[in-house]
Amino acid sequence: MFRVSFRPLLLLALIAFTIVITAQKQAPRGAGAGKTAQKSEGQPAPEVLGYWAALAARSTGPLAVSWNVREGTPAAIFGKISAPPNDGTEKSPRSFLRSNAQLFKLNTETSDLEETRSFDSLLGHHFVFKQTYRGVPVYDGQVALHYDRAGALIAVNNSYQPGVQLDSVTPKLSRAVARGRALALFNRSSVAGETEELTVLSQANGFFLTWRIVVPTDGPTWELFIDANSGALVTQRDINKYATGVGQVFKVNAVVATRDNSLRDNADSAQAVPASAYSLLTLEGLDGNGSLDGSFASSVATKKRAFDATNSFIFDRSNDGFSETMSYYYLDYAERYIQSLGFTNINNRQQVFAVNKLKADNSFYSPQSKEISYGLGGVDDAEDAEIILHEYGHSIQDNQVPGFGTTLEAGAMGEGFGDYWGASVGAQFSGGFQDLCLAEWDATSYSGTNPPCLRRLDGTKHYPEDFHGEVHDDGEIWSAALWQIRDSIGATDADTLILSAHFLLAPSASFNQGANAIVTAAISLGYKRIQLNNIRKILIDRGFNVTV
Repeated sequence: MFRVSFRPLLLLALIAFTIVITAQKQAPRGAGAGKTAQKSEGQPAPEVLGYWAALAARSTGPLAVSWNVREGTPAAIFGKISAPPNDGTEKSPRSFLRSNAQLFKLNTETSDLEETRSFDSLLGHHFVFKQTYRGVPVYDGQVALHYDRAGALIAVNNSYQPGVQLDSVTPKLSRAVARGRALALFNRSSVAGETEELTVLSQANGFFLTWRIVVPTDGPTWELFIDANSGALVTQRDINKYATGVGQVFKVNAVVATRDNSLRDNADSAQAVPASAYSLLTLEGLDGNGSLDGSFASSVATKKRAFDATNSFIFDRSNDGFSETMSYYYLDYAERYIQSLGFTNINNRQQVFAVNKLKADNSFYSPQSKEISYGLGGVDDAEDAEIILHEYGHSIQDNQVPGFGTTLEAGAMGEGFGDYWGASVGAQFSGGFQDLCLAEWDATSYSGTNPPCLRRLDGTKHYPEDFHGEVHDDGEIWSAALWQIRDSIGATDADTLILSAHFLLAPSASFNQGANAIVTAAISLGYKRIQLNNIRKILIDRGFNVTV
């Protein structure tokens, strides 16, 4: 166990905080000069100050830290936290956690942390530990450690919840009764795909033993927590990841393919779009069964599927087979592109989707079923590649960081990344036409702007004063910063960097944590100093607190 006397620690704490304050005062503001400088997120608990100062003193470079609001422990740390001791096993991360148990308020022996994921990325190696209490998982309780390719620790995410105390972990309410109460809230006696798990849930008024029940519907996928003793509903939330509109293939969409912003849907009319809008492109990876099933995409969730024994899927937009073909092509293309960047463990699976199940002008990715549903209201969403790719962006993040988006800022980053991903991949087909305007074909049914846009990627929103708590609007803060990085270092380097940075995030990540993850990833990937300086300046000018 790491021990040190109080007075030296107090001195180290004062030194560490002086260094942080000085760095913040000297941080360049560039175009953002004059705006209020951001303070560190949260505040450390007094009892961890000495342990934080000791860790900072042992680090091999500057550290960026944000603090768990309730516990005062580090929520995220970025930078060169330690020299390279990692040997690729959980021995090194467990040794680090035991040595710093007081800082994170962990069980000293870490016996309540179970390794749930261990994987490689372009950055290095990653370990994720899930918190349990007497064998029962603690909801959103985890610690993740991220090592670079040399074995140095470069990031830690921590949502460990200390002080869990329950009289018993044996539920008075059976699984079946809890499921019945959850389904009764939807006037259902059964539903396909629901799951139940006994979970310890932290709330403002203490810890509860609950049944976590996930109920998919044709619209939202609901996550409910039923008190395992009283049977009361403790809390619930919609966990789908949405793209919203008040709402052969096209290269991106009909507007981009024709460069004509005057086109309108006209109730799925084939005549509404000229023949010049369509392109014949190769569908890769098909199983050859006459349906749109392949290595990285499948329309199996679609009610009325397109079929052709010769695998020739040539439809115009008046037929739902066109939307199905669009979805298959762009989902398959996106995964092949990801793998071309060097990633073999990001969404390397078959993405199931549906194009004619949802009548609303809305689309969503369900983290429960791992499926994407594209809406038919207004312009069919799957006629617009940027909508298709936006939803795939949610699938990507959920695959890299399971459950990503548990807070408003994390949700906004998810929406912002989805917009960025749709625009960045779409730009490979657009010929440079309106890349900063997202989903202009879908937006023709509800937007009053010219060109019509679902959202844009060149906004001037600044954090935190333009953050209002609506994830799609707030996502424009993040997507604009990502697009500026893309303009600065190039599309391929930016896409590689942003995907790599996701591995360093927790499901509840904040904007500031996301910004520091991007800089940490850029350092670990060996990006040039001029690139690092530009990335830092872009993020700082957007209002984020970057200290690595």
